[in-house]
Amino acid sequence: MILKTERLALRPLRAADAPALFAILGDAEAMRFWDRPAIARTATAAEIVASQLSAMEDGHFLYWTVWRGDDAIGSVDLSALDFTHKRGEIGFLFRRDQWGQGYGREAMGALIHHAFRQLQLERLEAKVHAANMPAKKLLGLLGFAPEGRLSGYVRRDGIRHDVDVFGLLNLSSSQNGA
Repeated sequence: MILKTERLALRPLRAADAPALFAILGDAEAMRFWDRPAIARTATAAEIVASQLSAMEDGHFLYWTVWRGDDAIGSVDLSALDFTHKRGEIGFLFRRDQWGQGYGREAMGALIHHAFRQLQLERLEAKVHAANMPAKKLLGLLGFAPEGRLSGYVRRDGIRHDVDVFGLLNLSSSQNGA
Protein backbone atom coordinates (compact mmCIF):
# COMPACT_ATOMS: atom_id res chain seq x y z
CA MET A 1 0.00 0.00 0.00
CA ILE A 2 1.32 3.41 -0.98
CA LEU A 3 1.02 6.01 1.79
CA LYS A 4 0.79 9.64 0.66
CA THR A 5 1.36 12.94 2.39
CA GLU A 6 1.32 16.50 1.09
CA ARG A 7 4.92 16.25 -0.20
CA LEU A 8 5.81 12.56 -0.07
CA ALA A 9 4.85 9.10 -1.26
CA LEU A 10 5.83 6.09 0.84
CA ARG A 11 5.99 3.17 -1.59
CA PRO A 12 6.45 -0.43 -0.50
CA LEU A 13 10.09 -1.41 -0.82
CA ARG A 14 11.16 -2.88 -4.18
CA ALA A 15 14.42 -4.49 -5.26
CA ALA A 16 14.88 -1.60 -7.72
CA ASP A 17 15.15 0.81 -4.75
CA ALA A 18 18.55 -0.55 -3.69
CA PRO A 19 20.71 1.93 -5.67
CA ALA A 20 18.75 4.90 -4.31
CA LEU A 21 18.96 3.56 -0.75
CA PHE A 22 22.71 3.07 -1.15
CA ALA A 23 22.97 6.89 -1.02
CA ILE A 24 21.88 6.61 2.63
CA LEU A 25 23.32 3.24 3.62
CA GLY A 26 26.72 4.25 2.25
CA ASP A 27 26.85 7.58 4.12
CA ALA A 28 28.85 7.24 7.34
CA GLU A 29 27.17 10.28 8.92
CA ALA A 30 23.64 9.08 8.08
CA MET A 31 24.51 5.64 9.49
CA ARG A 32 26.28 6.96 12.60
CA PHE A 33 23.55 5.80 14.98
CA TRP A 34 22.53 2.62 13.23
CA ASP A 35 23.35 -0.87 14.39
CA ARG A 36 25.61 -1.36 11.38
CA PRO A 37 28.23 0.91 9.82
CA ALA A 38 27.92 2.49 6.39
CA ILE A 39 28.32 0.08 3.51
CA ALA A 40 30.84 0.46 0.69
CA ARG A 41 29.18 -1.34 -2.22
CA THR A 42 25.88 -1.00 -4.06
CA ALA A 43 25.72 -4.80 -4.13
CA THR A 44 25.52 -4.80 -0.33
CA ALA A 45 22.54 -2.43 -0.51
CA ALA A 46 20.88 -4.91 -2.89
CA GLU A 47 21.54 -7.72 -0.39
CA ILE A 48 20.02 -5.68 2.45
CA VAL A 49 16.94 -4.86 0.37
CA ALA A 50 16.58 -8.52 -0.64
CA SER A 51 16.73 -9.50 3.03
CA GLN A 52 14.06 -6.93 3.89
CA LEU A 53 11.84 -8.10 1.03
CA SER A 54 12.17 -11.66 2.31
CA ALA A 55 11.27 -10.53 5.83
CA MET A 56 8.11 -8.88 4.46
CA GLU A 57 6.74 -12.17 3.19
CA ASP A 58 5.17 -13.22 6.49
CA GLY A 59 3.57 -9.82 7.13
CA HIS A 60 5.45 -9.08 10.35
CA PHE A 61 7.84 -6.60 8.71
CA LEU A 62 6.82 -3.75 6.39
CA TYR A 63 9.30 -1.47 4.61
CA TRP A 64 8.66 1.62 2.52
CA THR A 65 10.93 3.82 0.44
CA VAL A 66 10.13 7.52 0.92
CA TRP A 67 9.89 9.46 -2.34
CA ARG A 68 9.68 13.21 -2.94
CA GLY A 69 8.65 13.28 -6.59
CA ASP A 70 11.11 11.04 -8.42
CA ASP A 71 13.75 11.31 -5.68
CA ALA A 72 14.13 8.59 -3.04
CA ILE A 73 15.00 10.45 0.16
CA GLY A 74 14.60 7.82 2.88
CA SER A 75 13.07 4.67 4.22
CA VAL A 76 10.64 3.89 7.03
CA ASP A 77 9.49 0.62 8.49
CA LEU A 78 7.17 -1.20 10.82
CA SER A 79 8.85 -4.27 12.25
CA ALA A 80 8.27 -6.94 14.87
CA LEU A 81 4.56 -6.66 14.18
CA ASP A 82 2.60 -8.59 16.78
CA PHE A 83 -1.09 -8.64 15.86
CA THR A 84 -2.06 -10.60 18.97
CA HIS A 85 -0.84 -7.79 21.22
CA LYS A 86 -1.48 -5.11 18.57
CA ARG A 87 2.02 -3.64 18.65
CA GLY A 88 5.01 -2.99 16.45
CA GLU A 89 8.30 -1.15 16.22
CA ILE A 90 9.07 1.76 13.91
CA GLY A 91 12.27 2.79 12.20
CA PHE A 92 13.35 5.59 9.89
CA LEU A 93 16.41 6.66 7.93
CA PHE A 94 16.73 9.69 5.65
CA ARG A 95 19.34 10.99 3.26
CA ARG A 96 21.51 13.55 5.01
CA ASP A 97 20.83 16.34 2.49
CA GLN A 98 17.12 16.03 3.39
CA TRP A 99 17.52 16.45 7.16
CA GLY A 100 15.85 19.40 8.85
CA GLN A 101 13.09 19.85 6.27
CA GLY A 102 10.30 18.06 8.15
CA TYR A 103 10.26 14.98 5.92
CA GLY A 104 10.87 12.61 8.81
CA ARG A 105 7.94 13.98 10.75
CA GLU A 106 5.71 13.94 7.68
CA ALA A 107 6.61 10.39 6.64
CA MET A 108 6.43 9.00 10.16
CA GLY A 109 3.09 10.71 10.73
CA ALA A 110 1.71 8.82 7.72
CA LEU A 111 3.26 5.57 8.95
CA ILE A 112 1.82 6.00 12.46
CA HIS A 113 -1.61 6.77 11.03
CA HIS A 114 -1.42 3.63 8.88
CA ALA A 115 -0.31 1.52 11.85
CA PHE A 116 -3.10 2.72 14.12
CA ARG A 117 -5.95 3.03 11.58
CA GLN A 118 -5.40 0.39 8.91
CA LEU A 119 -3.39 -2.19 10.86
CA GLN A 120 -5.31 -1.46 14.09
CA LEU A 121 -2.19 -1.51 16.23
CA GLU A 122 -2.51 0.03 19.67
CA ARG A 123 1.15 0.47 20.59
CA LEU A 124 4.27 1.50 18.71
CA GLU A 125 7.79 1.58 20.04
CA ALA A 126 11.12 2.84 18.81
CA LYS A 127 14.65 2.02 19.92
CA VAL A 128 17.33 4.64 19.26
CA HIS A 129 20.96 4.96 20.22
CA ALA A 130 21.08 7.06 23.38
CA ALA A 131 23.31 9.68 21.72
CA ASN A 132 20.97 10.17 18.75
CA MET A 133 19.42 13.46 19.82
CA PRO A 134 17.76 14.31 16.45
CA ALA A 135 15.87 10.98 16.40
CA LYS A 136 14.79 11.45 20.02
CA LYS A 137 13.57 14.95 19.19
CA LEU A 138 11.55 13.63 16.24
CA LEU A 139 10.00 10.91 18.38
CA GLY A 140 8.97 13.53 20.93
CA LEU A 141 7.35 15.64 18.20
CA LEU A 142 5.43 12.54 17.09
CA GLY A 143 4.10 11.99 20.64
CA PHE A 144 6.39 9.15 21.72
CA ALA A 145 7.34 9.09 25.40
CA PRO A 146 10.67 7.85 26.77
CA GLU A 147 10.26 4.53 28.55
CA GLY A 148 13.76 3.56 29.58
CA ARG A 149 17.28 2.66 28.58
CA LEU A 150 18.74 -0.67 27.49
CA SER A 151 22.35 -0.59 28.68
CA GLY A 152 24.89 -1.90 26.19
CA TYR A 153 22.10 -3.13 23.91
CA VAL A 154 23.99 -2.69 20.64
CA ARG A 155 27.54 -3.74 19.80
CA ARG A 156 28.95 -1.77 16.91
CA ASP A 157 32.56 -1.42 15.86
CA GLY A 158 33.61 -3.29 19.00
CA ILE A 159 31.86 -0.85 21.33
CA ARG A 160 28.66 -1.43 23.30
CA HIS A 161 26.07 1.35 23.00
CA ASP A 162 23.05 2.14 25.15
CA VAL A 163 19.66 2.34 23.44
CA ASP A 164 16.69 4.38 24.61
CA VAL A 165 13.18 2.98 24.22
CA PHE A 166 10.21 5.18 23.32
CA GLY A 167 6.56 4.20 23.20
CA LEU A 168 3.33 5.56 21.79
CA LEU A 169 -0.12 4.26 22.68
CA ASN A 170 -3.18 4.80 20.53
CA LEU A 171 -5.39 5.65 23.46
CA SER A 172 -8.47 6.10 21.29
CA SER A 173 -8.62 2.38 20.52
CA SER A 174 -6.82 0.59 23.33
CA GLN A 175 -8.40 -0.85 26.41
CA ASN A 176 -6.08 -0.03 29.30
CA GLY A 177 -6.67 -2.90 31.65
CA ALA A 178 -4.34 -3.61 34.52
